[in-house]
Amino acid sequence: SMRIVFFTHGADMMGANRCLLDLISGLLPYGVEPIVVVPASGALEKVLQQRSISVEVLPYYNWAFTQYISLSYWMSSIRQFQNKYQYLPSIIKKIDGLKPDMIYTNSSIVGIGAWLADALNLPHIWHVREFGKLDYNMIFWRGRSYFDRWANRSSLVISMSHAIDKALLTKLTAPKVVVHDGIVDKASYDAIKAPVKPLNAPFTFLIIGAIHPTKGQMTALKAFHTLYQSHPSVRLIIAGTGRRLYAQKIKKYIRQHQLSSVVQYLGYVKNPYEVHAQADAVLMCSKSEGMGRVTIEGMLFSNPVIGYNGGATPELIEHGKDGLIYESIEELVSHMRFLVDNPQIAAAYGKKGRIKAGQNFLIEDFVKTIFSHLKQIEKPTTKTVE
Repeated sequence: SMRIVFFTHGADMMGANRCLLDLISGLLPYGVEPIVVVPASGALEKVLQQRSISVEVLPYYNWAFTQYISLSYWMSSIRQFQNKYQYLPSIIKKIDGLKPDMIYTNSSIVGIGAWLADALNLPHIWHVREFGKLDYNMIFWRGRSYFDRWANRSSLVISMSHAIDKALLTKLTAPKVVVHDGIVDKASYDAIKAPVKPLNAPFTFLIIGAIHPTKGQMTALKAFHTLYQSHPSVRLIIAGTGRRLYAQKIKKYIRQHQLSSVVQYLGYVKNPYEVHAQADAVLMCSKSEGMGRVTIEGMLFSNPVIGYNGGATPELIEHGKDGLIYESIEELVSHMRFLVDNPQIAAAYGKKGRIKAGQNFLIEDFVKTIFSHLKQIEKPTTKTVE
């Protein structure tokens, strides 16, 4: 058996932690004994307990922060001092007693796992899921080069897309591999049937995900407004929660342009699948998506995805085959119009996307790939010092 300690960023059930949960649950049959360290109590801890997976609540701070906006950004030196001299010693004591074989950090914005692996002379696996600066304006404590220095001590750096690898990991000498996340298990994939919509139902676009300026909800809304002038039967669903001011801006735009009857603003959605089932096409307007769980979820439901030509989105969508790629807002509008005017082509894109999702994004395949990499990792022999 292999005992692995996993570090998470945060205690919520957002994309990265959902993926970690899928990975851990999938690794159990391979004889992996997971121990998950979370920085605080919360939704993730509850789910782990329900699944009888060992979880330790041990406080620590991330080492990347939203520039200017977050308190942590202004306090980063104080917080890293706390990490090093207050939190790390107690984590070392606790984890050393559990005799793990390796440490696995599920995000580049968490650094304490790397420090711990170094202190205990254990292999460290780093799963890089975010662009940082590009997607959430995250600034690394002591800069990106400090991250690189620690990443180079890893036994393996996994990135969730070629886009992340190309953008961020070019300076790394540590072994690297690109593994796209698994989004759905085989049984759920087979169970998802594209809903049969009434013939005269309005064509509905969906944008779902964190409400954040980088996710491009306003772009989608403005494009929809333009399309609505010529196609008054179209509908838009906006789902997600996040930045309050940005959410207010979106709601204000809907009011000012008299779109309340055709745009549904749902806020937080517990089950994204229910919303995907109501859509005819998905909009992915994020400028730099690390991978794009939503893009794949759209494909699962046989919905064509119109995605921005940035981040990992062009890796997932083949333009004119299973979706469309846009760059300007005018191009987005014309792609939206094209799908509404050509429902047969839209449906054909959707069918191809669904096949692709089943071939490339099953959780079982993802877990198998990750496990095959973990199996090859040796214990480091020399101790490095900072």
